[in-house]
Amino acid sequence: MNKGYRYSAAGAGFMLIAGFILPWLGKNPFHFSGVSFAMLGYGFLAILPLSGVAVMYFALAKDRQQPGYLLYPCMAALLTFVLMSSLVVFSDAGALALNWPAEAMDTLRLKQGENLILLNPIQDLGMGALLNILGIGLLFLLPLMNQGVFQATRNKNQDSYKHVIQEPKIQVAYKRFGQTLALMVVLAITYAWCGISPAKLWENRGNAREYLFGRQLSESDMAYVNGQKARAAQIEAAGRAEEVMSNKYRGVAYSKQPKPQEKAQERAKLTQAFLSKMSPEERISLGNASEKNALKEKKGGYFPPETSPIKIKGYLVALVETIAIAIWGTLLALVCAIPVSFFAAKNTLALIISSDDLRSRSLRTSITFGVRRFLDSCRGFNEFVMALIFVAVIGLGPYAGILALWIHTFGVLGKVFSEQIEAIESGQVEALTSTGANPIQTIVFSVMPQVLPGLVSYTLLRFESNVRSAAILGFVGAGGIGFLIFDKLNGYLFREVCTMMIIIIMTVGIIDHFCGKIRMKFI
Repeated sequence: MNKGYRYSAAGAGFMLIAGFILPWLGKNPFHFSGVSFAMLGYGFLAILPLSGVAVMYFALAKDRQQPGYLLYPCMAALLTFVLMSSLVVFSDAGALALNWPAEAMDTLRLKQGENLILLNPIQDLGMGALLNILGIGLLFLLPLMNQGVFQATRNKNQDSYKHVIQEPKIQVAYKRFGQTLALMVVLAITYAWCGISPAKLWENRGNAREYLFGRQLSESDMAYVNGQKARAAQIEAAGRAEEVMSNKYRGVAYSKQPKPQEKAQERAKLTQAFLSKMSPEERISLGNASEKNALKEKKGGYFPPETSPIKIKGYLVALVETIAIAIWGTLLALVCAIPVSFFAAKNTLALIISSDDLRSRSLRTSITFGVRRFLDSCRGFNEFVMALIFVAVIGLGPYAGILALWIHTFGVLGKVFSEQIEAIESGQVEALTSTGANPIQTIVFSVMPQVLPGLVSYTLLRFESNVRSAAILGFVGAGGIGFLIFDKLNGYLFREVCTMMIIIIMTVGIIDHFCGKIRMKFI
């Protein structure tokens, strides 16, 4: 390796390391370097000096050079700046953010404790940022500037023959570098755009614990619970009085009913009468039940789940309806997808339309294109959206859920089956057609035996998936246990929701077990 290249690589690494310490932004009396930004919460900036160290290591310790020794540390440094810039652009809650008002669009806002500092990203650009940018550019250009180094050869003597091994061309290395860089830039930008933050999960772990297991009750909460317990008998008596009043005046014309004040007095007398008839044991029982419900309401949380046998029986009935929706949605989709997939697959369509003239080739191309686009349109919308449409068209109930799953699953299975058919061994098909078999015989006795294991496997997988999907379609009124989940969520009855979630998980596990046994019979 020539000395000039070694010094250049070391210089690029030095620029990255020194640029991490020198100020990036400066405004008297404040100066902010990569180190200070890392301490403010942008710890990933430590990648910059590490990439410089990597460059110097590969430049000084390796005898045979490759473009990747420079390009990939360069990419790590560049992606660090891309991620930093994306966080500034797409977030206004961090220590460093863009000032979005129109009159100050080109101003950076920096929070350091209680201080708020406004910086111009151009005028206040420091030497450290310039050195980093210059270092990254130099790393990127060095393989082009020193192509002779990267075309080095290694000789081996073996049986008096000379073997020459050449490194990959610079152009190939840059092409791979560009493809990888483009992918990583997209990931870095979308990471910042979507607000992905592993630290946020840890910071909010207390909220998760409170949401799942309930919160600690305050003094005001306990006062509410005790008040509900004390008023339980009065509330029950008032409910009974209201029921008597409703039955009494149900068939009476409004003009012949007593005045509202008279009704209120009558209701109060009935309430007191019911209250006086209650035994001490009944009052204690009502108070305890009311206290239990009030504690559940105030504490919240999903655990412990609801274990009432009567309620679980209702959940199981709704679950049966959910499984029925999944069965019919999958079955109808399977019946439609199998024949359609033969027209979406090029090899089976060539058996059906076997001529090789221009008209036949054009017809096959048009049919394949049209069928595949039709399958795309069927699976282009989620089952949830389909269910919304069918509920509006035919009304509430499981039938709307069946239609939604049918169309979406048909699009999925049609695509998967056609790809399975195109991947079969062509020799078996050719052997059968050479004996004079017609297209139907060839498909039945050659194509289907080859694709049957995959067909069964994907169908069972979609059935299992449709059970989960059917459990959600009830949110829009398409029947099944999802309707109960939606109703209980709206009523903040999270423990009942937890019980239904456990039932669904157990059901999916049981279905997966039996689907595995069925699949093994076809392998």
